[in-house]
Amino acid sequence: MKPKAAIIGLDGVPIHLLEDLAQRGVMPHTKELIKQGNLMKMRSSLPANSAASWSSMITGTNPGTHGVYGFTDFIPGTYTVSFHNSHKLKAPPFWSTAPEKRVLIINLPAAYPAQPLNGTMITGFVSPQLEKAVYPPDLYPRLRDGGYEVDVDASLFKKSVSLFLQKLEETLDRRTRVLDHLLEKDGYDLLFFVVTGTDRIEHHLWDAYADGTHDQHPEFLGFFKKVDDAIAHITSKLDPDAPLMMLSDHGMGPIETAVNLNTLLREEGCLVTGDTPRKNFNNIREETRAFASESSKIYLNHVDRFPRGSVKPEDTPKIQGELVDLLSGLRYNGRKVVKAVHLKQDIFRGPETGDAPDLVVTPENGFSFKTGLFKESLFEEDFLSGAHTEDDAFLYLRGWSQDDRLPEHPCIEDSIHVFRKLIGEKLDAA
Repeated sequence: MKPKAAIIGLDGVPIHLLEDLAQRGVMPHTKELIKQGNLMKMRSSLPANSAASWSSMITGTNPGTHGVYGFTDFIPGTYTVSFHNSHKLKAPPFWSTAPEKRVLIINLPAAYPAQPLNGTMITGFVSPQLEKAVYPPDLYPRLRDGGYEVDVDASLFKKSVSLFLQKLEETLDRRTRVLDHLLEKDGYDLLFFVVTGTDRIEHHLWDAYADGTHDQHPEFLGFFKKVDDAIAHITSKLDPDAPLMMLSDHGMGPIETAVNLNTLLREEGCLVTGDTPRKNFNNIREETRAFASESSKIYLNHVDRFPRGSVKPEDTPKIQGELVDLLSGLRYNGRKVVKAVHLKQDIFRGPETGDAPDLVVTPENGFSFKTGLFKESLFEEDFLSGAHTEDDAFLYLRGWSQDDRLPEHPCIEDSIHVFRKLIGEKLDAA
């Protein structure tokens, strides 16, 4: 039995890249799909990382409601970082709100460990143990024996670009073979398949996309041709008129310079630390007013949140304002570094905002943010060539009624609500 509807996720793909490669003939199947449906720009979550954005997508809620702000967070009352897992998701994912429907989910980021559901789930990055990334558990031996990998080891890129690209293709091929096996074995109402190799190749080879003379430009295009083939393969498993949604969780853009946010905060007297790198954030001293974590998140050193906190509630607005001025005024070779500084109270809503960062910073085009506590240089070369962007993800819908209005400026948390409306009675009748 064919799935009644499908979602295809392309991690990290900006709308302009998708349109460009479709028009150039690199992604001919995608080009035909675009003709059949509605393609629009979509805003990512803030912060624009895969953990926060995919969590927003599957729950249809803001991070202030689902409680996920990134792949790491601070254990309450400590400076110790813990990694995200699916037990921390505070809002229900869409499949749990319709438990009578069978769902097949392959390679969903930030969903580890796999939770029981009516259907099958294989979680995506970060999934430390494949055995715990699979539900039901009896699927694990087949994946293990077939060489299934959750992610490609990024360190391969430094050793061999060719091997890195080969592994990206092999990983995608294995996912589609698993898809075939599962669809032959069982019937599902909804298919949800995420491609993450797109994010990986863009991070490492965005310059190869942008520069047609780059040595790896043909390989970059070749991988996206493989992605297009995978999209064609997945959609071939559906009826031609089956509702289809494709989307990215965030966009991507070029990096010219990396900016170390904690170096800036230290130089301005906002951050004071010890000198024991292995302690990481446990180096933070009471004199600290603010520190940055996981690229774009800035936390105030609150007295009621951290063990050596010094920022009182009444001081929060003043310090937030000072940080906005500091970050907004940062320049590199005369260029503005920061596109926007978002205050916690302006972007998060819901019962989990207590754990939210106090500010989220987005970079101007060409810059990326780093948050190492002991970096000496404020500006340095980034080992990556592509950085996340928050304002140019994409949303595609096939089967949308022209009588129904789409959101004028959709964000990722809108996507699942739009999809529910798209499938309407078709899935209800499954």
